[in-house]
Amino acid sequence: MARLAIADPPYYRRGERWYGNGNGDWSGNGTADVHPEAGIWDSPGAHIDLVQRLTVEYDGWAIALSPDSLALYLAACPPDVHVMVWHRRNGMPGGNRVRRCWEPVILRQPADRRGRGVVSMTTSDVLDAPAGRPGFAGAKPASWTRWVLDALGYAPGADTLDDLFPGSGAVSAAADGMLALVSGSSDRGSG
Repeated sequence: MARLAIADPPYYRRGERWYGNGNGDWSGNGTADVHPEAGIWDSPGAHIDLVQRLTVEYDGWAIALSPDSLALYLAACPPDVHVMVWHRRNGMPGGNRVRRCWEPVILRQPADRRGRGVVSMTTSDVLDAPAGRPGFAGAKPASWTRWVLDALGYAPGADTLDDLFPGSGAVSAAADGMLALVSGSSDRGSG
């Protein structure tokens, strides 16, 4: 049994714009999903504190982040993390010349699930999936959550999973779906 966490905080330097009292989108025409403490995520210290908390409190964890904050996070992470890539083929154009169609995910597997011969299947460090557009800023598609949970070696029903930023509820819904699959397959096998 492992204690696992997924953290999808407001991205560095985007907290107030996207989740506070900001405009939401770069054009100023959108609205932000309101979270009262969103502004703290515009500070590097909040992200560093998050890494430290995860490292102390959890056996394994994953953090969703923006490409421009990768260096900040890696400087705070223990050396045994993996950087995975979510290729969002429908990435939105921004104000830069180069359109960002990817987001990093930093993953730290539980110690007993690292190394060769430890797991029965492997998970790619790249997910090619479109970004969801469910009307909640930053929501991840179910395929993203399943990918992260597979990489963590999540054992539904045995491991505990904390969604530290529940927002849209997508992480819990995907994890519940995985648990239902496991429960359903074990029920069929016993009859």
